[in-house]
Amino acid sequence: MRIIWTIASLATLLLTTTGPGEAAGGQVRARFAFEALASCSKPAVQNYPVHAEGTAVLSVDRTATLDMKSNIQGKETYTAKLGAQPTEAVGGTAQLRVVGKHTLRAVREYPNNLIIATMTLVGKSCTLHIEHRLKPGKHEYTFTGTSGIAVCSRPRMVSTECTPY
Repeated sequence: MRIIWTIASLATLLLTTTGPGEAAGGQVRARFAFEALASCSKPAVQNYPVHAEGTAVLSVDRTATLDMKSNIQGKETYTAKLGAQPTEAVGGTAQLRVVGKHTLRAVREYPNNLIIATMTLVGKSCTLHIEHRLKPGKHEYTFTGTSGIAVCSRPRMVSTECTPY
């Protein structure tokens, strides 16, 4: 949603800092939200507003939890051991990865595409970047939601936000 893992150094660094979102009870926590616009051929919609928000938690035992609520898929919870194989999710897989000393990446895989959300926490600062990537040979994005499979063009990100807590 490719990467060399640095789990041990991330856990050590995050648990020895004292800023918000860092090391509270052996966990790093962040709230996030994003807005996007989707245009799809199935169902036929133009500039459909997509909203999602949630929390991400990284624990000292290298487990991570992502709780998210969206107007497309409803409530989703992913719990994984960092660096483990992808876990099954509706319409594909999900995986949490460590990509640097302060950075986590969530990869949500669908049949034709990936959503890659990269969150970086440093002190009181948090950034979130979301990328939509087609798989080789694919030409349209597919997403599984509460009303089935949608076939869309590349979603357009409107805003992202992230806050340690």
